[in-house]
Amino acid sequence: MANWYVKRGSQIAGPLTVQRLKELAAEGKVQESDLVRKGEESDFVPAAQIPGLIPEYTDNFLEDDFQQESQSQTTSPKKSNAVLWIVVAVAGGGFVLVILILMALLLPAVQQARDAARRSTSKNNMKQIGLALHNYHEVFSQFPPGGTATTDGKPYHSWQTAILPFVDQAPLYNDIDFDVAWDDPSNQIIFEQVIPTYLNPSIEEKISPDGLGLSHYVGNELVMKKNRGSRIRDIKDGTSNTILAVETGQNFKPWGDPTSIAKPIEIMGQGKKSSFRGGNHVLMGDGSVRFVSENIDPETLKNLSIPNDGKAIGEF
Repeated sequence: MANWYVKRGSQIAGPLTVQRLKELAAEGKVQESDLVRKGEESDFVPAAQIPGLIPEYTDNFLEDDFQQESQSQTTSPKKSNAVLWIVVAVAGGGFVLVILILMALLLPAVQQARDAARRSTSKNNMKQIGLALHNYHEVFSQFPPGGTATTDGKPYHSWQTAILPFVDQAPLYNDIDFDVAWDDPSNQIIFEQVIPTYLNPSIEEKISPDGLGLSHYVGNELVMKKNRGSRIRDIKDGTSNTILAVETGQNFKPWGDPTSIAKPIEIMGQGKKSSFRGGNHVLMGDGSVRFVSENIDPETLKNLSIPNDGKAIGEF
């Protein structure tokens, strides 16, 4: 009856008949240090303890007698490992796919949130500029000139320079040499400064090629005129119907440049680059800020820009 087993290291040969076991021992292929077990339940014992089994000691060992049993024991784990790796690969690929899908779904929402935050910041900047203009008006009884020029017509200083004390930049304002023009070398360092209130966070360009701090906002030259400011009472159409300043999406000028004024229709509307997708913010004469579509009717935009044309303005 074949119910004997021989174990050497991690390899087990069997079941063997007692006759075959004795033959192996006689051939010197079962060594004294090998373990032998009879049946499935008994413990392995050294072959030397089996009476009459080991006739002599030898180092010869027949690997083939153990190969079949060894293979039978190792084949199943290999198959199991292969299945495990397949499962891991499929699970890992599924996880990556889920991450990619989530990223595809979340990125637009993240982008929209960032855009909304930038819009909010730019809108708040314009409100601060509006408040500064009204505080200037309270002190000087008029809004600042859009830009001043020397008697021979050379640009001198800008409206954004004039309101520096009212946007928490009084120390910078006090360092400016007003006896010379804004672009005089003695003022170079001053106008290299970047003023956060004058920057739209959606625009990366913050410094001019000459190293001067830029502004992303332009004054309405029909209200803040060259060498002459306007009073609130001069705005006959009402401050809530008249633009003071606008966001611009291109052709940025330094905040100290006296020529940083224009008619709003030259800055925004159809065919112009918007500061945000769909349009621009505008600062109204009453200090409010509104978002105006890039598709606004040109005639409506023109009426909003003129402070005293007497024309009715509908929804925009």
